[in-house]
Amino acid sequence: MDEDTTTEICLTPIGRIHSPYLERSDAPRQGAVSAEKMILEIFPPYQPGLGSMTGITHIYVLYWMDKADRTRLSARRSDWNHPRPVFTIRSPDRPNPIAISIARIMKVADGIIEVTRLDAMDGSFILDIKPYIPSIDCIPDA
Repeated sequence: MDEDTTTEICLTPIGRIHSPYLERSDAPRQGAVSAEKMILEIFPPYQPGLGSMTGITHIYVLYWMDKADRTRLSARRSDWNHPRPVFTIRSPDRPNPIAISIARIMKVADGIIEVTRLDAMDGSFILDIKPYIPSIDCIPDA
């Protein structure tokens, strides 16, 4: 299999996250432990893709971690003895710093989604939003 590193992938942000976390050290290690309210501002061209979101309580939020170190292939937390490979952990430092979190929807109105359960830095670009569907997404024996 030939290694092709010349492929270019273009992503278009659909919105921006407004968060109380201004520095990496402010953010929790995982979004699931964050009760902080955040605003997902969806840019006007993409707002029709929201609909009312009726019946959806949680969403996957994929966003770009622009403060990440894209050269690192391993990372070490303070409570680990040794670094671990980035594809086996959830470090923001990785070749393509795409984050995924499951956010709880608090309110949706006028292109704004108010959520909790995110660890995103203020100003992070939103790449995509998908509904969390327990019957499909929950894997009890994982």
